Amino acid sequence: MFTIATQWFDLRVQIDQQWIEPFMTILLITLVVAILVIVGFAVALSVFAALLFALGAGIIGVFIAGISAFWPVLLFAIIIYYLVKDKNEKPRQNNY
Repeated sequence: MFTIATQWFDLRVQIDQQWIEPFMTILLITLVVAILVIVGFAVALSVFAALLFALGAGIIGVFIAGISAFWPVLLFAIIIYYLVKDKNEKPRQNNY
C-alpha cells in the first residue's frame, strides 16, 4: 500500500563499499537537503545584506557630498532665517 520513494526510483546509497539501508538513506538525503537549504539561505541573506550596505553607503556618501558642497548656502540660509523671523511671538499657554 505505502511505498517509499527509495523503492520508486531504486535509490540506494553506498558508503565505503557497504549499502546503507533505506531508512538511513532517507535520513542522509534529508540531512543533505537541510544543509543545502541553510547554505542557500545564508548566501541569499549575505547578498541582500551586502546590497543594503552598499545602498546605505551610497546614500550617506551623497548626503555628505551635498552638505560639503553646499554648506555656505545652508549657513547663509540659517543666518537669514534667524534674522528675519518674528521675534514678538508670545509663548502659548495651555488653559484647561
